[in-house]
Amino acid sequence: MKCLFTKKKVEDAILSLGGYWSPLSALARLSEEIGEVAQEIRVNGVGSTLIKELSDVFIISTCLANQYCANLDEELINIGYSRNIHELYDSTSEYHDITEAFLDMSIQASKISRILNHYEGDKTPKCGEDTCRVASEIAKLHVILVSISKSLKGNLFEEIERVLLKNLSRDKGRFGHSQDPTTSSSIQRFKKVAEKTNCIFSSRAKIWGSYNFVEDLSLEENLENNLKLLKRFNRVAPCEGLDGFVIEVYGKEYGDRLDNLSKTLRRVLTYLSDKDPAKIHCMNQNILRSDWRFSFGGQTFFVTTFAPCYPKKHPRYSHNPFSTFVLLQPEFSFDHNGIHAGNPKRELIKEKIRSKFRENGSEYNIDLVRQPLEVYKYVKPINIDDVPVRWWEEK
Repeated sequence: MKCLFTKKKVEDAILSLGGYWSPLSALARLSEEIGEVAQEIRVNGVGSTLIKELSDVFIISTCLANQYCANLDEELINIGYSRNIHELYDSTSEYHDITEAFLDMSIQASKISRILNHYEGDKTPKCGEDTCRVASEIAKLHVILVSISKSLKGNLFEEIERVLLKNLSRDKGRFGHSQDPTTSSSIQRFKKVAEKTNCIFSSRAKIWGSYNFVEDLSLEENLENNLKLLKRFNRVAPCEGLDGFVIEVYGKEYGDRLDNLSKTLRRVLTYLSDKDPAKIHCMNQNILRSDWRFSFGGQTFFVTTFAPCYPKKHPRYSHNPFSTFVLLQPEFSFDHNGIHAGNPKRELIKEKIRSKFRENGSEYNIDLVRQPLEVYKYVKPINIDDVPVRWWEEK
């Protein structure tokens, strides 16, 4: 059994209860659970009930990891441990002093708190301060929890399953929840695109989604509701390796025809450009320059659109008659997959991707991809031989 299996069980349980807390609320919950571990040690000492308290720490920290799209299996491997639960138990050391164990757990939790304060709070990282990732620090916390459980001769993961089952019946409707970019309806619907695409990297992409689209509000008002979230994405993405932020525009009229898709993209990018906290306002610049890139908050993005106006076999089909998606992909995310200018194997990787699309009847125009102007790549033509779409021009 892999630890990822437990991660999925935690996610399923939390979603059935209504969804995730805001990250800082979850951090407060983590602090509360660690305090309960301390109280259990003080009142009852090192007993079997302590593992139950440890499982609560594991569950809430896994919730936080999920909210930052962490792959905890991968993180365990990166710090030198197996992602297999039984092998993980075998490779961890036992604690002989519960005080030392608790101190290690508290120190690790404080590292998580520091990172989240940088992401979500008011603390600005010091100049020259090492950049730590919440995904890695939570994986290290989990190793400590497994080590303590091993010292107590108990099975942490069996206890986690018992706690999750108990919580499903006890906590239904007990807590308030906020919208989360990893579970919003936009990201749930975009998963269909990610599942159906022939891109070889989509299955492991880490993507946040915009908040639920409110049909009674204008497109611009919905975008305004997501400005803070996009700013959060810009803070988190470089450290946690997030690959994209998808904006769903919900309503048939936004993407049922190519001209409507063009108008929608123009409105989205113009609004974000006007509200750019870095005040670059890229849409006011000459977008027909070969070095032009869309940017927001000092981060440059490649933009991809998916809409219902495309045929089902088209690589930009949205798989929903009411959903138009605008995917903002930070340029550093191409480094994760080797599709950056400095990689000598770049063209081989790109040809592998193109071949996958071609084999599945979703070929696209190579000349359009290779031409130097970025703006022509944001909206693809309906047919492979059609002229490039000048989506930025009002008609």
